[in-house]
Amino acid sequence: MRQWWSKIERALGRRRNLACELEQEMDAHLQFVIEENLKQGMTPDEAHTAARREFGIMAVVQQRSYESWQFRRFESLLQDIRYALRGIVKAPAFSLIVILTLAIGIGANTAIFSFVNAVLLHPLPYPSADRLVILWSGLGYSGRAPFSSFEVFHLRQRSTQFDQISGIWVTNGALPGDGPAEQVKVADVTSNFLPLVCPRPALGRFFGPEDDLENAPSTMILTHGVWARRFGSDPNIIGRSIRYGRYRSTVIGVLPADFRLIFPDDASVPANVEVFESVPVGPWQPDGPGFLHVVGRLRDGATLAAAQSEMNSAAAQINKLGGRASVGNFTVSVFPFQADTVREVRPTLLCLFAGVGLVLLIGCANIANLLMARARRRLRETTIRAALGASRFRLARQFLTESLLLGILGGIAALATGYAAIHAIFAARPPSFANFDHVPLDARVLIFTFAVALGVSILFGLAPVFSIRRIDLTRDLRESSRQSTGSRRSWTSALVSAEVALAFVLLTSTGLLMRTFINILHTDPGFRPDKVFTFRVSVPGYAPLHLIQQKLAALPGVQSASAISHLPLDDAGNWYDYYYREGASAAEQTSVMADHRSTLPGYFTAIGATLLEGRDFTDADDAQHQHVAIIDDVLARELWPGQSAIGHKINLSDSPPGFYQFQRDWAIIVGVIHHVQYHSLTAIIRPQIYVPYPIAPRPSMSFVLHTSGSDFGLAAAVRSTIDGVSKDIPTTHVERMQLLVDHARSESRFASLLATLLSVIALVLATSGIYGVLSYSVAQRTTEIGIRMAIGAPRTKVLRMILADGFTWILPGLLAGFLLCLMVTPLLAHLLYGVQPTNLTNYAVMFTGVLTVSALAAFLPARRAMKIDPLAALRYE
Repeated sequence: MRQWWSKIERALGRRRNLACELEQEMDAHLQFVIEENLKQGMTPDEAHTAARREFGIMAVVQQRSYESWQFRRFESLLQDIRYALRGIVKAPAFSLIVILTLAIGIGANTAIFSFVNAVLLHPLPYPSADRLVILWSGLGYSGRAPFSSFEVFHLRQRSTQFDQISGIWVTNGALPGDGPAEQVKVADVTSNFLPLVCPRPALGRFFGPEDDLENAPSTMILTHGVWARRFGSDPNIIGRSIRYGRYRSTVIGVLPADFRLIFPDDASVPANVEVFESVPVGPWQPDGPGFLHVVGRLRDGATLAAAQSEMNSAAAQINKLGGRASVGNFTVSVFPFQADTVREVRPTLLCLFAGVGLVLLIGCANIANLLMARARRRLRETTIRAALGASRFRLARQFLTESLLLGILGGIAALATGYAAIHAIFAARPPSFANFDHVPLDARVLIFTFAVALGVSILFGLAPVFSIRRIDLTRDLRESSRQSTGSRRSWTSALVSAEVALAFVLLTSTGLLMRTFINILHTDPGFRPDKVFTFRVSVPGYAPLHLIQQKLAALPGVQSASAISHLPLDDAGNWYDYYYREGASAAEQTSVMADHRSTLPGYFTAIGATLLEGRDFTDADDAQHQHVAIIDDVLARELWPGQSAIGHKINLSDSPPGFYQFQRDWAIIVGVIHHVQYHSLTAIIRPQIYVPYPIAPRPSMSFVLHTSGSDFGLAAAVRSTIDGVSKDIPTTHVERMQLLVDHARSESRFASLLATLLSVIALVLATSGIYGVLSYSVAQRTTEIGIRMAIGAPRTKVLRMILADGFTWILPGLLAGFLLCLMVTPLLAHLLYGVQPTNLTNYAVMFTGVLTVSALAAFLPARRAMKIDPLAALRYE
């Protein structure tokens, strides 16, 4: 070990003294041999000659000693690195362009991979996350529906593949405590839910079976945020009875500060739940409503396929149980929890990852062209080194060392670029990214960044290596003494064509995403969001709700005021159930579902929905009179095509006895409205049924105020009005309706903006590649052009010659890009709206755009060639 360290020390720190040390040691050894010879009776000349003969040739001994003292390969590598560093310093402009290109290309990949790593590769922050699954019930034609308490109970009874099956339902409620009224998200969970998603509470305990007993006292668990904000992080909060709405409840636990819920978007389980209550499950209400979103944990050794098979059997058995006449076609689907959670964001991330990969490839092609041009400029140097005995391997290693060093510097710059890009993406992130609030640059991201840096360094470093694979000393020395080099440009042409092709693919894909965003901007949401002001309240019943409506309608600047249980495009969950018309068969009664909405009179006027026929609700539409309903045109066409729906009866779900006390009932249709986009701006998820609030009361309602103009000061007026009715009524989500619409558009806007940015970068790189290669070609052919012009070639012919050179690369690249688009753009179909992946107009526009920009990039060096002075060119030669 000491011998190896001595070698390294000499290689790194004592190289300059090595020759002197060797010479001194050899002289000492030679003098010792001479003295020994003299002692044996030789004359001085004979002693010296014999010593020289015994010692050997001094130069050979010196070289062998040097090699034994040093790591020859290590020393050679150090020489390559020093040479590469000198080359970087001597050509700062060239080096800066390469490093910046790598910083952009690798940095973009680092940023997107950071999200891929955090969202798709990292396990969810839950205990035994790899064994967690989410269960969805199939009700009729709906395949992603929640479960009823009855269904969860019987799934537990029939399960052997799961060690836990739990459920959660999120609604709105009053913030616990004695402070000002505030509305928060409240989760009703089964007693075994929280241990599946949280290792341990920060204080107290989780819910237990004792909390599910019929006469058990009311208990709750608080999040860390509520505990700190409302109760000042009181460590004695456990066991304390606090006011909760009109009742009191005992706090039994506080969750850790880093706890958060991560669920699929369509589960209506937001991350900002702040209060948890226990909800029991049991064999009651066989035809009760489905409201629980179910999470299960597989037993050790259980597989997803076995769990799905077991749930299929359990669903078939549950369908045969008594009291299930109004529920048919019940099925259960089992999905890995993490895969289902990222189901919406995965396509966007993978498309962006592919996009930044294309940008990196274009950057690599550009750098490869630069390095090949540099290698051609150094042809004389390389040829002389080969003539002096340097092997092709030694020369290739030198080129690769330079590339690797540039790649490492580019990778370091890419980390800074990626870090900045992550923060920029967070600033513009869409709703599907909302569950992921922390994207770290961890070890996996760092390894990825430098692996990519090394990989692309080798990739573009191979380009100049090809230029030395067939060195011909005579020919190369002759060519290196001339400016004109018309040969060996096939690799350059291929790389430029590849840049154009990849840029065309990116631009065409971006065009499709931009068309989608424009279509979404112009799509009709079914209401008019401008001049609409909204907020959410928790109310104990119809009387205070109706009084608030009357007082709000009387506020200055308010033209109409009403309320609805579920606002379009908000996060208040959903309410949907079966419906059927009179005379429907048993199969039809349990096959189709519609969104149900509870409203006050005047809602459609306030939000700007279009009443197609019939009338709105009135204050007389209550539980004591004939039940009435308003449906949308989608449902009207489905049940009564070609005729009016007014006066027909429909069976629906309502709850006249009180909150969530659902029952089946018949209602007469009194109105038909144009479909309102409640879930998405781009898809009709389900038809809609509206019922008056008195026959379907809900504890949380969203008010809609249509104003005459500015809503300045309206929030304070609203709060004052509600306090005048009751100071215990909390409000939340005070915002303009337009914000909800903009939020719904953000997914498409996000994808379009990032794709546009990547396309601009790709186009700039591709056109700069065309410009750079043609400029270099013109510089190398200066003598040729001068001769052509000297013997009479017109300047326009020179212009056409250079442009023709450029188009021999551009046109094949466009053709290859077109063929690639035919294969790639269908993969974007799930992200598009109102435009086909093979839209010919988009293809034509992008083809023309790329051709125009590429032609401009080719024209500039061609124009410079046209202005060459023949005499000056020949004199330079």
